[in-house]
Amino acid sequence: MTYAYRTILFMLPILVSAPLTVYFIDGVLKYKFQNRKIVYLSAFLFSITAAVITWIISSDGNGNIVRAYAYDTTETVKMVFVLLLMLLNMKCKLWKKLVVCLLTDILFSVFATFFPSLRDILFFSLEIMDRNARIIVFLLLEVLILLFEFSIFVLIDHIRKRYDDTPLPIHFLLGLVLLGILSTLFFSLLANNFEADYGEYSDMMDFSRLNTFQKSELAITALLGLVAVIVLFYVRAARKERDTLKEMNHINEDLISSQTKYYEASVRADTEIRSIRHDMNNHIQLLLLLLGNQEYDKMRDYLKNMSEDLRSTDISAHTGDVIADAIISAKKKEAEEKGLILSSSGVISSITITPQDMCKMLGNLLDNAIEAASDEKLLDLDPDLRRIHLEFRKTDKFFLISVTNPCSGLVRIEEGEEDGTSGDILIETSKKDRKNHGFGLKNIRSAAANYDGEFSVSCDEKPYGYEFRAEVLFPVSMS
Repeated sequence: MTYAYRTILFMLPILVSAPLTVYFIDGVLKYKFQNRKIVYLSAFLFSITAAVITWIISSDGNGNIVRAYAYDTTETVKMVFVLLLMLLNMKCKLWKKLVVCLLTDILFSVFATFFPSLRDILFFSLEIMDRNARIIVFLLLEVLILLFEFSIFVLIDHIRKRYDDTPLPIHFLLGLVLLGILSTLFFSLLANNFEADYGEYSDMMDFSRLNTFQKSELAITALLGLVAVIVLFYVRAARKERDTLKEMNHINEDLISSQTKYYEASVRADTEIRSIRHDMNNHIQLLLLLLGNQEYDKMRDYLKNMSEDLRSTDISAHTGDVIADAIISAKKKEAEEKGLILSSSGVISSITITPQDMCKMLGNLLDNAIEAASDEKLLDLDPDLRRIHLEFRKTDKFFLISVTNPCSGLVRIEEGEEDGTSGDILIETSKKDRKNHGFGLKNIRSAAANYDGEFSVSCDEKPYGYEFRAEVLFPVSMS
């Protein structure tokens, strides 16, 4: 029975090591694996194989450990295996995979100080004399500490999933590693200082000689280090939640403003149409009089004025989506104030988009287009060319939202990464508020992603200068 307990005690940490590491990267750090089931299954199979091989190499026939170095070798092989899983099943740049894997390894070295230390402190506090009982209790404590470690990861995963379900930025991960290293150094210095009180010092921590107060102080120090990690994640998640709420409030304000302007324009248009209908008989009488007198020039001018009056009653968009109509109406008026023409064509079909996401996409697309087209370098451009065109188009498999506008120069476009998110569009812009400009582009992409849509931009040379195009493409099968 003792042999079986020793075997389980030795193999248990190896059995959970790879799956726990994969979960830490996938669930805590949020660097998602593509084929998660295959990745977790591979991690479990690797752990079982590694545990069996390590036990065979490390022990003799009686269950005594004779080669301790095999355990350390297994940990190294595990991280190489995890890196291989990341290379094959994760959408991320190579350098980022390497950095995340390396920093994860360092963090697990920190965990390997705190969690086993808590186990040992608890074990030596019990002062059990019977040899078999000591093995059983130690095994139970090992299981409890592993469950405690896993529960901390689950707690952080829950916090981040609710408020901040995005890959952890490298700079934050570096800060986490630094905190872990400093906490480990402080813990080690404290433990060594306690051991020095007994006139002995060794590289391995021996908690058996410490008194109850010293054990308690070390346990509290280890727990405080773990609590600090949880607090860091919570603070980051809370900040992300606050930023998200501020963004949603801003979007809702824009929606209310656009809808208000839209309905005001609708009321004005309805009033003007009623007025025109009421006066139509007078208009016809006057036109007949001008026609009878052969005053064709006056007749042409009168018809032109009537046409302009009718055009002013147009609420600018009939997309089939009242929110989109409201946004376009508001942006059209804004464009006109800057001497621009905003035209739209097509209808929204085969896809249902929430008002918030519609505001994120259309609002930011048109804001960026108006900003670029109103550049002072384009003031001398032909008025007909200072045009922004918004198009909605449906094909058999896709629905497209496209915005084109003139721009003052060639725009440099790069695929980059910010805050750990791969594939962000980075645009070199002259816009003063670069941070919010980039935030707007990310909002478009994130809103499109809610419907499995893709956001792309391009800039092409034209006879009059340059034309910028932004497109959001949705698969209609997701509607």
